[in-house]
Amino acid sequence: MTPGELEQKAERAVRRGELLAALEHFEAYLAQRPEDERVRSRMESVRALLQPSELVSRRRNEPDESESSLRLTDAEQGELHASSGRFAEAAEAYQRAVAKSPGNELLRERLEELRGMANPAGKADLGGAERLDAPAPPPAREKEKLRSARAHAASFAPEARPLPRDRKALLEELLQRVRAGRRTA
Repeated sequence: MTPGELEQKAERAVRRGELLAALEHFEAYLAQRPEDERVRSRMESVRALLQPSELVSRRRNEPDESESSLRLTDAEQGELHASSGRFAEAAEAYQRAVAKSPGNELLRERLEELRGMANPAGKADLGGAERLDAPAPPPAREKEKLRSARAHAASFAPEARPLPRDRKALLEELLQRVRAGRRTA
């Protein structure tokens, strides 16, 4: 494809919200014209729209890249730590990312979230929690009204006579009950 076609495809992908596809088209464009700073800055602005976790999953899907291009950003490393429950390490990685990009508000917000998860405020004060009273059960008459007349009249009590232990007698008894239309428990 020509560089112009690649740029058009990338911009269409951005409009559709397919940012990872757009990045691939921008990278293909820059492989043909590495000196084009306008497209390079556009690609970086699209990359900034992605969440760090999206970039991490993208890199996992591309195992054939060279080792030098597999270097994760600090934010991506932070997301890897956070997904593993290592919130202190994640906060450290995000701290480095904020130091490199002090104007990025998303990085600052995520750093504060991770700090809160790494250092919880303490145990919950169950004694100070609001106590909720259970709703009072309805009176007996109202309970009966809630059930349908048919369900109220039905008897699900087990048969008074016990079942025989002999297999043949047991089968005969069960068949007799089924034929009689009785319900057993």
